[in-house]
Formats: sequence, C-alpha cells, structure tokens
Amino acid sequence: MYEQVLANLKPDGRIEGVFKGEISFQGHELSISIDPDGEKQEVTFDLTKKFLTALEAYDKKARKFLLESCHRLYNDTWREPDSPVLGPDEFDHNLQLKGIDFLSTNSVDFFYSENNLFGGHSLIAQVFDGENFEYLQMYG
Repeated sequence: MYEQVLANLKPDGRIEGVFKGEISFQGHELSISIDPDGEKQEVTFDLTKKFLTALEAYDKKARKFLLESCHRLYNDTWREPDSPVLGPDEFDHNLQLKGIDFLSTNSVDFFYSENNLFGGHSLIAQVFDGENFEYLQMYG
C-alpha cells in the first residue's frame, strides 16, 4: 500500500521539503503529507511505511483513542438536546479518516471528520512517540 503513496508523491508547492500524496483506504481517498522537518527524508519515509503498512490496525487504535477521549464529551457536552445519546458503535460510525500527516522522526496525525458531532471540527488523534495515540486536538 505505501509503495503507491511513495511512488506518487509530489512536492508541496507551499512548503519546501514537504511532500503530498493520496491513498485509497476503505473506499475513500486520504490525503497524505510527509514533512521531514529537517531530519533525513528516509527516516520520515520509514515512519510513513510503518503506519501505512499496518493502516487498518493504526486506524483501529486511533478510533479507540477517539472513542475513549470524545464519546462521553459528545454525549455530555456537545450533543444537541433533541439529538439522541450515541452508543460507542454509533459514535464510531460517525468518524471518517480523511488524512494523515507524518512529521519528522516520530510524529503522526490522523485527521477524522466527525459528521458534525463537534460542530464540524476535525478530530486529530496524535502520535508523538512513533507508535501510540496519546493526544487529541480539535481543529476547524
């Protein structure tokens, strides 16, 4: 799978040294951004290969992290009064992976759309140790 992305990378015209690509995953196109951020390009490409080779497993880990971090938050705080309380499976069903950013040697961001559960904000599951989703960001 990662061979397709790496073979079709194009320089991002906005930021020197950054590459952009796309990959098909579960019937959807994902945007991929690879930014060595001053490190050797091969190191960031190796990180990209690691995640894309096991993308289904990392997507599952990211979704589990988002469920643990955001499910209760949605039901208790963001849910409209006339909207139903969502169970874990219903919450997960609203998440769609849209893109992945790889930065430097060990930073990875998985961007999810959330079907307007959080006012249209992207939910970003973040890795800073090259393996584990431990940080959450809402954006947009």
